[in-house]
Amino acid sequence: MKINTLYTTDEHDAGSEVEITDFSGEPTGLFIKVCGVDSKKFRDRAKIQQKAYVEAFRAEKDFDDDEIQLETLVECTLGWKGTDEKFSKKLCKELYLKAPYVRDQIDRFMGDRSNFTKAKPKK
Repeated sequence: MKINTLYTTDEHDAGSEVEITDFSGEPTGLFIKVCGVDSKKFRDRAKIQQKAYVEAFRAEKDFDDDEIQLETLVECTLGWKGTDEKFSKKLCKELYLKAPYVRDQIDRFMGDRSNFTKAKPKK
């Protein structure tokens, strides 16, 4: 076995596509490409979230991580296909805000590392 067969960051940085289903579970034809939790973008956003949490704790303020989590999902979204609407971070944020079930699909997909790795040949 070679150690580099365990590496995941390049594949997570490159991203993977998920087909979005509508609120009833039917495929929409919209594919959203996101990077994974091992990507540099995601890890950088996790540091921002942790720092904000520590600062809120020290200042004895309530910490609502919803906005930071939303920004992380938007930052980790690389593009989409299956719609005539051109991808933008602004439109992406609007989609995730106004269609929480889409946001949930993206969050679950990103958290599953197997979505970002190539299948290994069975022996």
